[in-house]
Amino acid sequence: MTHVQHRFGLEVRRRRLALGWSQERLAGAADLNRSYMGEIERGSVTPSLETAAKLARALGVPLWELIYRSEVPACA
Repeated sequence: MTHVQHRFGLEVRRRRLALGWSQERLAGAADLNRSYMGEIERGSVTPSLETAAKLARALGVPLWELIYRSEVPACA
């Protein structure tokens, strides 16, 4: 697991929880499998760019923002 991969998963989880959504709800909104959603949030897989875009759309944020938050330390 890379640091970016891990931070991407944490950012997706943070945003999902801020919406009060379950993994299942986010997975449905992004047209993804719920178990794959869990793997993304744990940082055990690297989602494709298309999958990251689906997640961004489902979360209502621009893709660049999810990626940016994955590159910078959590305190930034």
